[in-house]
Amino acid sequence: MRCRPLVPPALGLAAVVLAVVAASASADTAREILDRRQALEDGPRKWTDREERLSLVIQDGRGGERKRELTRFERRGNGEDTKTIVFFHAPAEVKGTGFLSIGHDDAPADQWLYLPELRRVRQITTRARGESFVGTDLTYADLDMLADMPWWTEADARSRLRGEEPVDGAGSWVIELDPQGDTIPYDTIVLWLAKDDLVPRRIELFADGTAEPTKRIRQRDVRMVGAVPVPHEVEVATLAKGSRTLVTTASVRLDTGLAEDLFTQRALERGEP
Repeated sequence: MRCRPLVPPALGLAAVVLAVVAASASADTAREILDRRQALEDGPRKWTDREERLSLVIQDGRGGERKRELTRFERRGNGEDTKTIVFFHAPAEVKGTGFLSIGHDDAPADQWLYLPELRRVRQITTRARGESFVGTDLTYADLDMLADMPWWTEADARSRLRGEEPVDGAGSWVIELDPQGDTIPYDTIVLWLAKDDLVPRRIELFADGTAEPTKRIRQRDVRMVGAVPVPHEVEVATLAKGSRTLVTTASVRLDTGLAEDLFTQRALERGEP
């Protein structure tokens, strides 16, 4: 253990005050806050695989409503790569539909959609990444971006601390991100990171230089699953269309030992295990 140096009594209080001020100034930079969040993801909150049972309620701008039930499996590799496979099991019109995403550190994810009525796997092309994911307010590009965002560096997105603002009762840092890659479909992203757990409570996505966000994501009902804080309610709203998608988590399991061969096109065709 390293011994702390002795401080003369007359200088002790001043030294403590200066240390606190210096620490506060350091913590009040956007990059430091984001790095602390990443350190949690890579350390105390690290998990290898994840299984979730989810419900979707999709509301269009005219008041129409559709519901979906699905299971989502995710596996993280040694680097930033993330593999995700989703199986829809209700209602009957979407039962058997599947989605597979293989993430990459330095390139857009490879993505495939399985349509049971056609009995074929369709690869999501670069042009199709802007399409809606099974009728929701999220596109295929959104899914890839949101999975990668916790590991972005300053080279991926320049960051700026706007200030502090509570969201749903949680004190939050407001951080503006300026994505640098040409694969991100937004000019500006604003995060409201809760101070107590560094989980985003709100995300606003701005495209085409507009003053108002194109989409707004809210994350609520954050519960601990082991050492991991998990939002159990996520709302994604497309403001101009007046549509929204509500995602509700029924259950979450971590580190159950999901097999590597679950995340393949063959598994996508076989259906939910």
